[in-house]
Amino acid sequence: MIRSHTRKAAVLVALAGIGLAVGAPFVLNSHAAFAGLRNVSLYVFAALAASAAISAMAKAGKLHLMQTALGFRISFLRTFAITLATDFAFLASPLGAAGYGVNIGLLQRAGASWSLATTVVGADQALDLAFFTTAVPASLLFAFGPLTQVIPRASAPLVFGGLAGAACLMAVCWMNRRRVATALDAAGRRVHWLNERRARLSRFFHSVRRQWLELVAVPKWRLAALCLLTTLQWLLRYGALWFILRELGYRLPLGFVLAVQAVVLHAALWTGVPAGGGTGDIALAAAFASWVPRAGIATALVLWRFATLYSPLALGAAGFVALATRGRNPLSAAD
Repeated sequence: MIRSHTRKAAVLVALAGIGLAVGAPFVLNSHAAFAGLRNVSLYVFAALAASAAISAMAKAGKLHLMQTALGFRISFLRTFAITLATDFAFLASPLGAAGYGVNIGLLQRAGASWSLATTVVGADQALDLAFFTTAVPASLLFAFGPLTQVIPRASAPLVFGGLAGAACLMAVCWMNRRRVATALDAAGRRVHWLNERRARLSRFFHSVRRQWLELVAVPKWRLAALCLLTTLQWLLRYGALWFILRELGYRLPLGFVLAVQAVVLHAALWTGVPAGGGTGDIALAAAFASWVPRAGIATALVLWRFATLYSPLALGAAGFVALATRGRNPLSAAD
């Protein structure tokens, strides 16, 4: 009974969040949005839809390379369908939490073990984190000019000091990662539920660690390909708004647009509403208000949602249909 109510609540939250995300650009200025869309060439819509598909293909290629490196071989088309379905789950769930479970579950359905599926999903997130850790600071350097125009001079030292402090905190945590791991292990021993299942968890983490080492030890060309595909995946996703603004006549630096999206969308994700639920749209409209008028940003956000929400959801639905028509492979033995 409780699970049934939880499932229904999750579905309602997902539908509400997607509805807010779909409708938010029109709420900003519906008349201007529709008027602006009438002047947009069809090739822009085609280019945005193609960018969404190619971004998903890049992610599928990344996952396929990692699966192959670990000895798990399925067709690329099936990996692509799993990727589309996983992106749908990320967009339609609070905090994107369902995406991880769906990805692991679909890999297990295809025949992967639990530890292998967890390793692939974890490595995917690690590559994404590495991209943003590198790209966002680099983008902020190129965005320094536009940022100085909107940040009051008196506040600039405080803002950039805060960024520097955050970078130092991350560096300290990384240098003390072994102590943090030891403290977490000691805390785990005090939890009765974890302590009872310690042997099983130990075998699982040992298997995951072994597979991580296999991934790290891949040939350099494979590692370079993984980094390239990760970069292509996210540049296409985050470059869509920059392309849209240029097509509408607003020329802003790519680094600035990428950095603003990275900060705003990750903050919107933590609201717990699927797909940002309109908070991302409103925040982006506020962030670009100094350069793009209200009418222009309303049209831009509709096109941006077409590239980053409407198209991925349609592709994800197609992915679910494709997977539903395939036979189920026997699951590997649990590690």
